[in-house]
Amino acid sequence: MGIKKTLGLGVASAALGLSLIGGGTFAYFSSTTTSTATFAAGTLKLGSSFNTPVALTNLKPGDYTVRTFTLSNDGTLDIKFLKLATSYTVTDSLGDNAGQDLGDHFKVKLLKDTYTGGSTSGYVLSEVSLKNLKNIASYDLVAMGAVPGGIAAAQSKTFKVAFEFVDNSQDQNIFQGDSLSLNWTFDALQGLGETK
Repeated sequence: MGIKKTLGLGVASAALGLSLIGGGTFAYFSSTTTSTATFAAGTLKLGSSFNTPVALTNLKPGDYTVRTFTLSNDGTLDIKFLKLATSYTVTDSLGDNAGQDLGDHFKVKLLKDTYTGGSTSGYVLSEVSLKNLKNIASYDLVAMGAVPGGIAAAQSKTFKVAFEFVDNSQDQNIFQGDSLSLNWTFDALQGLGETK
């Protein structure tokens, strides 16, 4: 056998050996699996027992009226913050208010849930004029204690409010026959994210 044949056979043997070794590195047991996940967002859905404006009419200075509001959480997530936005319109029956705002003469008092009637003394959590309440961008009923702890999913809570026509011991005749129509918008917000 010549040197060329011997070298050729050696190279061929080496190539065959390498191919067997190389091919052998892929001969192992294997298994694969896949995992899928679904991410479903919860819902916040605030419901109320009232859908009409709160009418404050036929009141005189010194009068107050108490209203009870029921808010329900019809969603799947807890409501942790409950912001209140206020707007109102005044009907000046005689056109003699001379720039005075009837809302400045009404006081809104958030009451404890233990209030059952009669005097509001000792039950007031917070009080503010209706005019000032209109200018507060984020009045939080939870922080004020009117809806303590927020509203859990699929639950409802009530809160009580006294509206007082403040007697300022001055002539308030310009408001005779006037009326005020109040609209409240409630904005429910979730709490901080948490580990699930």
